[in-house]
Amino acid sequence: MSFLPDDRASELRDLFFESAAEILQAMNEAGLALEEHPTEKEHLRSVRRAVHTLKGDSAACGFRELSELAHALEDVLTPELAKENAGLIAEVVLTAADTFHEMLAAYRDHLQPPDGGALRDHINRLLRKPETQQAPASREAKFEWNEYERLMIAEALRRNETVYNVALHLDSESLLPAAAFELARKALEGTGKILVLHPESSAQAANTNLMEAALSSDKQPEWIRKRCHVPSVVTQISIARVPETQSKPRDLLEILVESEAAAVSAGIGARAADSFEPHEDDVPVPGAASGLTHAAAENTLRVDADRIDVVMNLVGELIIGKSMMQRTIAEFERRYAKDPLRGKFADALALQSRVLGELQKSVMKIRMVPVEQLFRRFPRVVRDVAKQRNKNVALEMAGQNTDLDKTILDALAEPLAHLVRNAADHGIENPAERQAAGKPARGVVRLDAYHEGDQVVIEVSDDGRGLDRAKILAAAIERGIVTPTGATQLNDAEIMNLIFAAGLSTAGEITEISGRGVGLDVVKAALDHLKGSIDLESELGRGTTFRLMVPLTLASIQSLLFRVSGKLYALPLASVVEITRVTEDEIHSVDNHEVFQLREQVLTLVRLERLESPAGREHGKRVFVIVIGASTRKFGLVVDGLIGEEELVIKALEDRLVTSPLVSGASILGDGTVVLILNVPAVVSHLSRIPAVGAIA
Repeated sequence: MSFLPDDRASELRDLFFESAAEILQAMNEAGLALEEHPTEKEHLRSVRRAVHTLKGDSAACGFRELSELAHALEDVLTPELAKENAGLIAEVVLTAADTFHEMLAAYRDHLQPPDGGALRDHINRLLRKPETQQAPASREAKFEWNEYERLMIAEALRRNETVYNVALHLDSESLLPAAAFELARKALEGTGKILVLHPESSAQAANTNLMEAALSSDKQPEWIRKRCHVPSVVTQISIARVPETQSKPRDLLEILVESEAAAVSAGIGARAADSFEPHEDDVPVPGAASGLTHAAAENTLRVDADRIDVVMNLVGELIIGKSMMQRTIAEFERRYAKDPLRGKFADALALQSRVLGELQKSVMKIRMVPVEQLFRRFPRVVRDVAKQRNKNVALEMAGQNTDLDKTILDALAEPLAHLVRNAADHGIENPAERQAAGKPARGVVRLDAYHEGDQVVIEVSDDGRGLDRAKILAAAIERGIVTPTGATQLNDAEIMNLIFAAGLSTAGEITEISGRGVGLDVVKAALDHLKGSIDLESELGRGTTFRLMVPLTLASIQSLLFRVSGKLYALPLASVVEITRVTEDEIHSVDNHEVFQLREQVLTLVRLERLESPAGREHGKRVFVIVIGASTRKFGLVVDGLIGEEELVIKALEDRLVTSPLVSGASILGDGTVVLILNVPAVVSHLSRIPAVGAIA
């Protein structure tokens, strides 16, 4: 049964899935840390907090299977079991993260979730009691509540409730200890509200005859004592009132946990009692809430990405409106050169331009997120590949604070995951092979991100075996990607780039490049879609580096406008190296491909109107040539005329409206003219299919 309207329930589910993704990422990181340091208590506490939060949130959303499995997992996340099973506890945590991820995916698609059999097997194995089990031990009540439980008690005290610490000693000679525990718990529940209970279940009570509880009740201690006395079950009862404590300093983690405790106490969150085991180094019970709680909540605001996109689109329309005003004012100045309103119009336009520029920067900053959000996924990827392939691989990361548009970041997730997986699987050698080559047994995969102009560069590198150019070329010839004659005209960089061809994706028998070619055509296609590029450097026996270059944003660009055959085009200003003029007589043809000499370089020449259908040229005519730099390659673009620089808001075009792959989008100028934005990577891809003569600068 749902007590919320459908729209509120849907909103709650969306918030749950968003927070659950963060929780699972934290579990992955804590699991990897536990694998390195199995006895570190803080890592174990991080996992327990994550699992407990997931348990409560999933229960609030009605995801019973996930909540019950998370609750079962809490039983094994104790310091004692972690110490006894140091080699297995990290595997349990990582398996749990995978299982919860599959269950969440099923819930999101309204499907029946998996039962988590592998995780349940791990839990049962850890909870299995030794055959030489000792009789239940009797001990004194200590009421050593953990941080979460103390926060539950503190919340009750702040509501002016009376809280007691109650200890019930059960008869150690009882023939049915589980039934005795249930009877004692029922009696305790009849005296008030149980905030904390140790142990939580009859299964956990098998090794002890002591029940400890924190009880909120408006009854007197003697009344509670009489109510809890169960003949032949409870042998001794002790009750002590919990005193109110003074407020002590709290860190942000305690504040967040306290917020959850308040929600639980109000009946919104998970169960009141947690199965966390006590620690001697747990933090003190916090007192009254401070203003920091409200400040922390007010300084963070979750906004749906679609809403930000709407604001960005409106900013784009304002930019087009600014262009219209500029053209209108320019026309006014030409017609009324002496009118005193000219200055006022210019001042108003300058103010609008300045405010609009700041607005655009602010919206762009909102869309920017650090690449750390993407990098955090890959330690688990490298770990799983290394374990499966019996390799020793370390992942090093740098530049995590580099900001990138979230849309681009999300689109890079799969290509980067593929490159990282390939580096660990096919790039890094096994330990014996590395030691034989004089390398350390542990291979290294590196991730780095940094800004370069108005682009972000992400590098994926390894110190593995590298790529064999001869084998790549042989595979390309065998697959018919290049002809034997054409292969002789390729330089080293072009040979390396052959692995991005789709034909090499089935080269399973070429072990040196097996996997390196699988899917790399998809990686390149993803970069082309993002209007980015990918470079490759490799040295046989030393390693390989993939360099991905993507724009900071896909929303707007500074561009150079030009005309070709009566059509208006634009290309990113960052791609323009220089502009020159040459005569048609200075253009030469080599193997039916036009080239021209620019100082000491011979560059390929491109004519947009002739890329698909070659045509003749007029001798002696002087033409403009825009020299474009794309990654390591330079080429010249012949244009009929230059218009100038302008900021353009990129508008995506439907496939049915644009038949040429050389156009990646469009924009609208202030006078309503539509300008097509040139797809530079597509032009470079076209050039890669024809022999290049000195085209690499």
